[in-house]
Amino acid sequence: MLFNGIFGDNNDILLKVSPYLDAEEELNGVVPVFYLSKGATVTPDPSVPQNFTQAGGVKYIVTSEDGKVQNTYTITCGLSDQLPYGEGFTYAEVKKSKTFIELGYPGVMEGWNHGVEDSKEYGDLLLYHAYCGDYIVLLSRIYADFNSSSPHCLKVVDKTNLNASGSLNLGSISIVDIKMITSDYKGRCVAAVVRGGETEFVYWRTPTTAPTSVGKISVNMAPSTDGSANFQVAGDITSNAWITALAPRNSSGEHYRIKVTNGQLASNYTIVQTGYASSDCAGFQMISPLDDSDSPSFVIGDTEGAAGAANSIKCYINSPAGVTTQVMPGYWQNILQAWWVGTGFATARTGGRSPVVSALPINGKTYIAVTSGTAWWHAAAVLTSNLQALTHENLNIAFTINRNWSYGSWLDWYWDEDQKEAHLAVWFGRLGLYTYKLTCYE
Repeated sequence: MLFNGIFGDNNDILLKVSPYLDAEEELNGVVPVFYLSKGATVTPDPSVPQNFTQAGGVKYIVTSEDGKVQNTYTITCGLSDQLPYGEGFTYAEVKKSKTFIELGYPGVMEGWNHGVEDSKEYGDLLLYHAYCGDYIVLLSRIYADFNSSSPHCLKVVDKTNLNASGSLNLGSISIVDIKMITSDYKGRCVAAVVRGGETEFVYWRTPTTAPTSVGKISVNMAPSTDGSANFQVAGDITSNAWITALAPRNSSGEHYRIKVTNGQLASNYTIVQTGYASSDCAGFQMISPLDDSDSPSFVIGDTEGAAGAANSIKCYINSPAGVTTQVMPGYWQNILQAWWVGTGFATARTGGRSPVVSALPINGKTYIAVTSGTAWWHAAAVLTSNLQALTHENLNIAFTINRNWSYGSWLDWYWDEDQKEAHLAVWFGRLGLYTYKLTCYE
C-alpha cells in the first residue's frame, strides 16, 4: 500500500492514515523507498520493514558520500485530514445489525404467511425507524394498530450497539396517533401525528425530552391504511425544512409539500405531482427533496407494472418544475451484483414499501439512498445524486429473505456536522435492522 507523507519542521515526516483503518496493522512492516544522491547511505537499512506506529516513530540517518553531511528523518503516523466541504464522504463502515428477534420482537425467521396477524410472527412489523440523537426509535404500526398497549409498539435502542435504551417520552400523544416517524438532517426524530383529520408534526432532540410541536395542518398526511404512508423531512426541523408526504394515490402521483420556517409549520400545503401514477402496481410511491433550498429537485421512488413483477422498481430525479432530468439505469445487476435495483420486484402486498428513497447532503454533497429487492432478496444502496453510480462497495447491501409479501423496507439517516460523519440505518421487513457510518477523510 502506498502512503503519502507530509514534511514538517526538522525533517519530520508524518504518514497520514484514515481513521477507519488500523494504523498499526497498515504501518507495521512497511518498507520505505529512498531517492538518494550519488554515494549517499541510509541507516538503518531501508529494505528492512519497520513499525512506524511505535512511540517516537522511526528515525533514518542519511549520510553523504564524503561523510561530512548527515540528516536525520523521523517518520511517524497520524490521522488523515477531513475532506473539504463539498467533497462528500469517502468510506462506509459496516456497523451493528440485529434481527427482529434480537431486537426483542417475538417470532421466528423465514416465515411465509402474509395475513396481518401471522406476519407479525415473522417480523413483518410495518416498522418506521428514526434517529434521535444517539438513539434509534422503532415504531411498529402493526403492533400500534392491533394492540396499542404492547411493548412492541415503540422501542428505543442505542445507535451504536442496538441495545434497548429506555423509552420515548410521548407527553400527551397517544401511540395510535403517531402514524410515521423519520429524522431531519440533524438526527432529530420527527413524527407525523394524525388526529381528527389534522396532522401535527412534532420532534424530539433525545428520547427523554418532551416532544416539541412545529404546528398543525388541516389534512391527513398519512391517508393510506395499507402500509404505503411515507414522509421525509429535508432540512433542520427547528429552523428551515421541507416536509413531503404521500397524498391519496392517483394517476398523477400526488404528494403533499409543506414548509417549515424558523421552526414553524406553514399554514398551507401545496401539491407536488410526479407525473407517474401512485395508484398502480403495489400502490407505493415516495419523494424526497434533494436539499432544503427554496426550490429543490426531488428524487422519486416508484413502482410500475404488476405487483410482485420483475423490473417494477423505478427511480427518477424531477426538477422543481416537475420535469424528469435523470433516470436510474434499468439493469443494475451487472454493476451491483445481487442488488437488483432496476430489475427489482415491487412487493406482492399492496402498500409494500419499495423503493423507499431518501436524499441527504453529506459534507456539502447530496446522496440518495434507495431500497429494492426481489421476491427472495432485500436490498439497499447509496447512489450519487444523479442515480448513476454506487458510492461505496459497502453500501451495495443485499440479504436473502422471503420479502415478497412483506411490507418492505424503511431507511433513515442524518449528517453529524460536529463529528463530520453520517449515520444510516436500514430496516428490512422480516429480517432486521442494519447500520452504517459514512466518514469524510482523505
